Amino acid sequence: MAILAVYPHAKNLQVAVWDGSLFEKTIVPLPSSGDDTAEKHLIPWLTSHNVTTDDLQCIVTGDNAREAAKLLGTDLSLEVFFIESATSAECPSIARVTGTPEIERRCDVDAFMFAFLARLEAASKEVDLAEEQFVVAHLDEEIQIAALRGTRVLDALTSFDEGPFALRQSGALPFDSVLDLCMRAASKEEVLAMLHNEGGLAGYLGIKSLDELWTLQGETAERVRETLVYQIAKEIGAMAVTLNGDVRSIVLAGDMVRHEPFVQSLKERVGFVAPISVYPGNQTLPALVAGAQDILDQQSA
Repeated sequence: MAILAVYPHAKNLQVAVWDGSLFEKTIVPLPSSGDDTAEKHLIPWLTSHNVTTDDLQCIVTGDNAREAAKLLGTDLSLEVFFIESATSAECPSIARVTGTPEIERRCDVDAFMFAFLARLEAASKEVDLAEEQFVVAHLDEEIQIAALRGTRVLDALTSFDEGPFALRQSGALPFDSVLDLCMRAASKEEVLAMLHNEGGLAGYLGIKSLDELWTLQGETAERVRETLVYQIAKEIGAMAVTLNGDVRSIVLAGDMVRHEPFVQSLKERVGFVAPISVYPGNQTLPALVAGAQDILDQQSA
């Protein structure tokens, strides 16, 4: 039997199918009520890999894709499992306090993915997961960086709020300048679009994918690449401080770390903190599959 993992990505849905030996990925349009995403896109893709809907055991997703997953579950007559992301309640209270009582920091990251990478790293190093601390950076079209003790997220940030900029997100910004931007904009939605969809690498370089980042030439492209490394390294260092410097390893994952010169630049900046391990490629879908496996194992126990 096979597991179907789905996860939202911009206006599309990342999809993976896994059956123990096969692991294939694709991208399909986000489904909506009454559309034919499953019939037009998903089923033909599965068929091309010799997988039928009868072969599927379940759908698994993160809790930010509930509606899309439920629609697919109905269309394919499959049970849907939800792997919850982190909430602010998971982080210690000290990590949630800001300088303004009306505002609380968040730990809204994909905790299941960080836990998955921590387990991989502990197994690789043959250490007791519960006793170890890690800084994990998932560096993809969106960036998420967290400090973990075992599989628990103790602090975290993303390119949507306090973190480095990413492909389209602006990351952390000067407070006064954000207020000025809000004053000039017609609505909150306009500001969020600028910060979350039109900023970052796309805003500076006009690129639409990470692949373009490594091929662009010129002084501006080089400066932006160096700045990206600089910002990521700063936040990795900050997460190491939250762990009192007691870091078993720094785990780098995501599509950005497929590019060796980028990884080498990061190692030069943060290698003194702890040993560095690299897991190239987006780890969201493999993490969801692992979560579904755990649920199915518990059901059959």
